[in-house]
Order: sequence, then C-alpha cells, then structure tokens
Amino acid sequence: MKKVVTGSLVLGAVMGGLAVVQMPQHAQAATYQVKKLMGFRHPTSYYAKSAKSGYLWNKSHTKRLHNLKNYPKTTWYATAKYSMKSVRNSGTYLKVTNGTGKAKGYVWTGYLKKGVNPANPNGTLTDPFGAAMSTYNVDDNLNKQLLNLFPGTIPDEPLQLAADFIFANAGANPDDYTSVIEELVGAENEPSVFRLSSDKRIQKNQNFLSFQRNSLKEELVTKHKKFTSFKGYRIGAYAFPKHDKRYGESMILLLPSN
Repeated sequence: MKKVVTGSLVLGAVMGGLAVVQMPQHAQAATYQVKKLMGFRHPTSYYAKSAKSGYLWNKSHTKRLHNLKNYPKTTWYATAKYSMKSVRNSGTYLKVTNGTGKAKGYVWTGYLKKGVNPANPNGTLTDPFGAAMSTYNVDDNLNKQLLNLFPGTIPDEPLQLAADFIFANAGANPDDYTSVIEELVGAENEPSVFRLSSDKRIQKNQNFLSFQRNSLKEELVTKHKKFTSFKGYRIGAYAFPKHDKRYGESMILLLPSN
C-alpha cells in the first residue's frame, strides 16, 4: 500500500459520489485546471458552516492562504465561482474576500453557507437584490459631513442605503444602480431622484469637507442648482472611505418629500 503524501488533507465531503481530496500544499500549479464558471452581478454574502478547518487557497490551488476556523464571525463576499480539477479530485470554488479586503482566496463551496454571518449580522449591508457589502466600507462621519452641506434636507434611510451601495455599483452598468434605487424608494419615485456625484479623488493634504464642497459646487453649477436648493428634500449621501482608493468620490441622492 502506498504511503499517503505528508501534508495532504482528506475532506470528509462527497461530491458526485466521489470523495474530494485536497492536494498537498506545495503541489505543482499545472496539476490543477482552473476555469471560471460565472461572475456574480454583485458581491454575495457567505459564512463558514462550522468552526472546523477549511482553507482558502491561491488560484492555482498550490498554497493555503487562510483557515476559516480563524474567522468565526466573518461574512465572506463572493464575486465569482470557479471549477478546479486535478487528476485525483475536483470541486467548485468561490472567490471570496472578507470585509476589509485583507483576507481573500478561493474556497470550496461545501464549506460555506449563503447569507450573512449570524455571529455578526450588523457587519453587513444587503440590498434588495441580495448584493452584500461590509459596513467597513461605510464611514458614517464622512457621510454626515456630506449631509450637512445641504441645509434643510431630511436624512432618509432607504435613500441612504441606496447611496451606500454606490460602493458596490461603481463602474457597473448604470442601469444596475438605477434598479437598486427603484427597489429602495419605489419605481414610481426613482425618476424624481436627483443624483449628484463627484468622481474626483482627494489629495492627502486636502481637507475632506472643503474638497467636497468645492467639487459638488462645480457639479451643482452645471445643473443650475445650489446647496440651498433642496430644502425639504429627503437625502442619502455616501463618501468612499479613506482606506479605499476611490477616497474623495461621492454620491448624493435627493428626493422631493411627498
């Protein structure tokens, strides 16, 4: 009987009637064939089914990056699904990252359950379509500074959530973001939503509020509006947080009150 290679991990999972065996940590990249099956329209939340070991791998499945047992309260955000096959085993994997983006990798789908981690439900925001994002990417202090630029407006929870989700929708099809707004404020109200955005990024030596005031004022002038033009409007405002490369960009959503 041949010796089992040291470092191999036998998973007690069965896929298609065949036992799935993880290859040694230092297996050759050529051993695995990796094929993207699908990309998700927006990040989707998952969490570990149990506190047992389960690894996140690099894309070639040659190196263990993280162990799920070390992240008991983490919600993972999946952006794509992959097929990974070798001579001896195969499986479907999700490309995931944690809320801060510091832990990421490819993990077998059998280790995860779809949804927000019940051990930390307040750490995730979910839109009406099931897209998820970490509250790590929402800076309430910056958002409040934006809200204060518009005197007489009324902070609105659905509009705020819609504004927050520009983080997940930036660079996506504009119709996708419109659909988010429609679901949160009503399709009948969406055409009345006034969108104001800045795509400029802040320099390290610039003051955030002064930067936003100047950037948004330029946009308002092109629309023949002022900061004081929206008294009585409902409002939601989002600023990309300082840790994000898009820091300085912002989105304001304003809707006339009924």
